Amino acid sequence: MKKNILLLVLLLHVQFTNAQLSSKAIDSVKQLLSTNTEDTVQVNLLYQLARAYSTSRPDTALLIAKKGLDLSQKIHFKKGEFICLRTTGSIFVNMGNYPKALEIYLQVLRIAEELKDDVSIGLALNGLSDVYFFQGDIKRSVDYSQRGIAIYKKFKDSLGLSTVLTNLGDTYEKNNQLDSGLNYTMRGYLIIRSLKNGGNLIGTCLNNLGNIFLKLGKADSAMMYYKLGLPYIKRDNNDNGLCETYLGMARIFLQKNNIDSCLYYAGLSFDIAKNAGFTDNVLNASNFLAGYYKSIRNIDSAYAYQAATIAAKDSLFSQQKANEFQSITYDEDMRLQQIEDAKEQARVKAKQNALIGGLITLLVVAFLLIRNNRQRKKANTLLQNQKEEIDNKARELSVQKDNLQQSYNNVEKLGEIGRKITASLSVEKIIGTVYNNINSLMDAAVFGIGIYNDNLKRLEFPATYEDGKALPFYSNSVDDKNRFGPVCFSGSKEIIIGKLDEEYQDHIQEVLTPHEGGQPISIIFLPLIVKEKKLGVITVQSFRENAYSAYHLFMLRNIATYTAIAIENAESFETLNETVLTLKSTQSQLIQSEKMASLGELTAGIAHEIQNPLNFVNNFSEVNNELLIEMKDEMDKGNLDNAKEIANDIIKNEQKINHHGKRADAIVKGMLQHSRKSEGVTQPTDINALCDEYLRLSYHGLRAKDKEFNTKINTDFDESIGTINIIPQDIGRVLLNLYNNAFYAVNEKSKQQRGGYAPAILVSTKKINDKVEMKVSDNGNGIPQSIAEKIFQPFFTTKPTGQGTGLGLSLSYDIIKAHGGEIKVETREGEGSEFVIVLPANS
Repeated sequence: MKKNILLLVLLLHVQFTNAQLSSKAIDSVKQLLSTNTEDTVQVNLLYQLARAYSTSRPDTALLIAKKGLDLSQKIHFKKGEFICLRTTGSIFVNMGNYPKALEIYLQVLRIAEELKDDVSIGLALNGLSDVYFFQGDIKRSVDYSQRGIAIYKKFKDSLGLSTVLTNLGDTYEKNNQLDSGLNYTMRGYLIIRSLKNGGNLIGTCLNNLGNIFLKLGKADSAMMYYKLGLPYIKRDNNDNGLCETYLGMARIFLQKNNIDSCLYYAGLSFDIAKNAGFTDNVLNASNFLAGYYKSIRNIDSAYAYQAATIAAKDSLFSQQKANEFQSITYDEDMRLQQIEDAKEQARVKAKQNALIGGLITLLVVAFLLIRNNRQRKKANTLLQNQKEEIDNKARELSVQKDNLQQSYNNVEKLGEIGRKITASLSVEKIIGTVYNNINSLMDAAVFGIGIYNDNLKRLEFPATYEDGKALPFYSNSVDDKNRFGPVCFSGSKEIIIGKLDEEYQDHIQEVLTPHEGGQPISIIFLPLIVKEKKLGVITVQSFRENAYSAYHLFMLRNIATYTAIAIENAESFETLNETVLTLKSTQSQLIQSEKMASLGELTAGIAHEIQNPLNFVNNFSEVNNELLIEMKDEMDKGNLDNAKEIANDIIKNEQKINHHGKRADAIVKGMLQHSRKSEGVTQPTDINALCDEYLRLSYHGLRAKDKEFNTKINTDFDESIGTINIIPQDIGRVLLNLYNNAFYAVNEKSKQQRGGYAPAILVSTKKINDKVEMKVSDNGNGIPQSIAEKIFQPFFTTKPTGQGTGLGLSLSYDIIKAHGGEIKVETREGEGSEFVIVLPANS
């Protein structure tokens, strides 16, 4: 919530309205800008417009603030410079560009000091406190906040004081110093509640209190403060506050196992942060969602949010930003040190002047009293020595200043190079980027990067350059003792040579002919190492003697560090992609395995269903054959009446054969209809008939595998349901899975208990308002409560290894959700389970 405090501080102690400008007000400001020509008024209007766009259109706001700053500098309007720069600093904080924000706020502080305006100094100190907090320097952040508190207390500024107290409370909360966080936040909140113009800060305080109580483990208190603060945050269009409040609520719902609400509020937080460009809020929300989906083994969603987390981390904590921030902090420390040195020099000079004055007085007295020429010469010599000492000190300070400037320039240049190198996840692009930048720093007539191939035990040089031209691929065995690359890599040591002919023996026994190109004279090889892991080597070479200085070596060492990090990132990214592809392939195979298992059970049920009518057909056919023989004998004997009776029996049997043949034909057609590939098209379906049909198929399928299995089956179908629009093949798969699980449960319990147990299955349907409810109950062993919440997760199964893939219920869950319904389970361990499916009656 610290960014919200920063935005609210931005609205304090200015000469304009504190209300957020509406679109109509923005149009009015634009109209005034086009008609008013007074420079200071123009600056003030530009400031208002930049502030209005600061959260919705930050890039536009930066351009407007820059225009106001340029005009202020042109007319020497210091107050205008102050407000435009402070707006710019707050925008960079919101965008996550903390090095740039630090640079801007240091300028704001200097202008405030020039204005000698303590209130303005307090505002600048608040901004610096926030920037150092976001960069992890808590000590500096607290120090600047305490200085701000002292200023606001001095001038009895209640609004400013409450703002800084709230800010400091948030700092301690984020640093998990919860007692201090609660103390400062409550102090700020009590002051705000007593002020008429403190409304904008109330939502911020309530959100901070929610965060503190959540960390203290008091979820109910935290939720109360979150809900109290929401109306204020929404009223102020405070998207940053919404992000943090919604994520806090999501964490509480997760604790209470209210998963739907948890995902809803976490998703809101992520979407708002992403649309508004709040990088740190994107990081927090995506990290939370990735962790949740990882816990339920939802690989696709976990991977998507993990990718967003990595992108946000890279944006906030890139090496370039760290270097920039350290450089600016170092520069500010040097500025403060120079101020102290200047004060010290002034004190020393005052003492020297006093001493010189005393000596002159003494010399005058001595001259007047004893006119001793030698004393005067000694005094002159002393003064000359002092002058030379001061001159030498001045030269030393000048050299130190030049060295500091050079160091700053080096850090700045290295930060820019590092950003370019680590921006790519392609090894080829990384090598090209490194080469382009090294060429601007030193003589890189020959440049190459060797990457270690662990499988082949060799260094591979995919892109070596000589005089700007790419050389063909080549490699060196890591055991080659006469190549500089393998020696550098194996020994993890630097090789630095100014004259090849004179210095090569320090590293190798003989100089071999290069694979490609000419023979350089000056050579540097550096190992590429990240966290003690050796990745390869980097080399620059020149055809001139002693081509490289200590400065070149310093720059190359830093570039080698960036290169090693970039290569490791590229390899990690490639490994991650391979892992994801493997997981997706495994998932597809398991889903196919589950479908095949279901198909086998369905086939067994169909075979058993068809077997009954076929038995009738076969039996009556045999009987008819015997009757025809008997009728022929009677006709031969002339007993026509007996022959006619036999013929009537044959006709009746043929009718039965025809009846059972049609029954078998109907069974086959029905099964073909329900087992054919789903095309995703809904159609009116008799849900009672579907439930009954797949119940028989599941039962006969199990009987086909286990002849001893038997169970009581009860059905209770609501005939008022009629038909509902569903995809019958998909719902049939869900029912078949639930039936198979129920029969499996009662069968396992039968095997365990043997006597005294009567297995039973109940299937029922019921219409409730505009919903249709289907229940499948069994009196098996039930599901332990500790795992009941996991049964719909992919790959989770309660069956022994090899008897289940853990995908049946997961697929069933997805099918029911796709139909706009829900599926849930009620279970009692040792007593049985009941699965409930609810579908829309008119879906």
